[in-house]
Order: sequence, then structure tokens, then C-alpha cells
Amino acid sequence: MPTQEQETLNVKLVHFTKQNSPDDRIQLAFAVTDEQGKEEIITGEIPYATDLLRVSQEQGWVSTRRGAMREVRRAPVRAA
Repeated sequence: MPTQEQETLNVKLVHFTKQNSPDDRIQLAFAVTDEQGKEEIITGEIPYATDLLRVSQEQGWVSTRRGAMREVRRAPVRAA
């Protein structure tokens, strides 16, 4: 069975909107440059920022060392 060589792409995240409420979708834009130097902008939306991290990890685009990511807990805010 012949193997298909994968094209190398240079991908940069160029736009990421802030999620102000759980109902707001996050808009993304990536600049993708191929081996010939042709650049294309790809846009999309995701429901939550954690979806981007999860998909990136599932696809092998991002790897994290065990213990490198930890949950951040915020102290409760007291009224003055």
C-alpha cells in the first residue's frame, strides 16, 4: 500500500475572541501557510475555549507534560 506524504503547514492563531458569557461562541482565525509560501486565512467558531485545547490534544497538535497543567482556584471575593 503506497504511503501518502503529509504536507507541512505553518499555522498561526491570529484571532481569538473573548467569551463574555457561556452563550457566546468563540471566534477563531488561523493563518495557514503551505510549503510554497501561499497563505490562507481560515476562520471558525467553537462553543468553549476548552474545546480548542481538547481537539488540539486529540489531533496531536499540542502535547502537555503530565503535571504541567494544573487547576487554578480563585479565592472567594469578600465584600468590603
